[in-house]
Amino acid sequence: MKRALFFPSYLGRGFGHVGRCLALADELSRQNWKVAMILAGPHAEAVYKAGYRVFKPWFPTRPRRSKTEPPAYTYILDGSFQVIRDGFVRPWRVRAAVAEMMYIVRRFRPDVLVGDLSLLTWIVGQRVGLPIVQIIRSIMHPAKSCIIWWQEPPKGIVSPNIHPVFDPVLSRWNLEPIDRAEDLFRGDLFLVPGIPELEPLPNDLPNTHYVGALVRKQSPTVVLPQPLDKPDEKPVIYVTLGGGAGPVGNRHFFQVLNKALGEMPWSVIISTGRKFDPSDLPPAPPNIFYYQWVPGPAVIQHSDVVIFHGGYGTLMETVRYGVPSIVLPFHSEQESNGRRLEACSAARVLSPTSATDSMRLVRHRWPYGEFATWIQPVSPWTPEMLREAVSSLLEDPRYRSGAMSLSSVVSEYGGAAAAVELIGRLV
Repeated sequence: MKRALFFPSYLGRGFGHVGRCLALADELSRQNWKVAMILAGPHAEAVYKAGYRVFKPWFPTRPRRSKTEPPAYTYILDGSFQVIRDGFVRPWRVRAAVAEMMYIVRRFRPDVLVGDLSLLTWIVGQRVGLPIVQIIRSIMHPAKSCIIWWQEPPKGIVSPNIHPVFDPVLSRWNLEPIDRAEDLFRGDLFLVPGIPELEPLPNDLPNTHYVGALVRKQSPTVVLPQPLDKPDEKPVIYVTLGGGAGPVGNRHFFQVLNKALGEMPWSVIISTGRKFDPSDLPPAPPNIFYYQWVPGPAVIQHSDVVIFHGGYGTLMETVRYGVPSIVLPFHSEQESNGRRLEACSAARVLSPTSATDSMRLVRHRWPYGEFATWIQPVSPWTPEMLREAVSSLLEDPRYRSGAMSLSSVVSEYGGAAAAVELIGRLV
């Protein structure tokens, strides 16, 4: 029995990376592979309940939540900002994390390592001599990456200099040096979990394959929440914040939603995520239904418009079911996702960066110097903006047509089954 060990990125708190790995793990398991994941944080329990072994590492440690309100939007220029987020601020932290992961590899004895934006998968694979599969987005592909492609990056952004962190350990282990953080996502096989329309890459990239949506199969016994349990003729608007949507999800945002979507001829379902208890939120108008959790894919399938922050997991579900969306990003990676949908006439992006007068440059210091980025301190969204955007998607048939066109394209790809076939050729 062959074995696969997954390295999903999890310190951003969203479920996207873990969800893609679960979809691939399910297919591997159906083909008699033994699967495990290196994973800590709130999503480890979901993986365990799915029937997979979970190794919870000590390193990297999860960053402490700030007591201050995070900005409404942050410009992220490249992968070096993830190095800071994941706590790799000293070489010894990299050495400790790699040592722990190598110990886990020796215990589990995998035949292949599968990373999803984990900074250490390639390093560990090189050190233990195992083939490396990377689930990779076009904006992070080591051969060609660019997060901010729809505009010139604002002047003044300075990326963290990560060389003092990684150069010593790579040299010590006789590994190839890196020029930038995206070089840490090197591998033997690259699986792009999307389609060329949303993930454009050069045609001649070696060992790089589009596989379409990596999403889990729906349970046949899924229970739909109210008002979907008794459908009527009203359009359904689904709002989902996602696990990593801290800057978007706050009481003010829910007040804006109530004013924007309440008393309209729509049925509105709002999933708050774990951060909020719906009973603690402002009273909702009668056409709005708050839930801490709903079966997202099933609700999207029955929706007419989806409002979300631009996370890739939800994006691919909207594409899968041909549902137009409104993207409310809180950093530039999410805006990149939304802009791709918008370019295909499948979404509208309401970016906080549109309020240019309130944007400001913020400088930070860390052990190896200074880095800087632009932020939007407060959300500029108003009830009128959201209401107009929803109305436009419902009234203009181009958006539904654009979303359905993408759905038709993604249906031509094999998803997890195609990915497993490619992995089988490698191992």
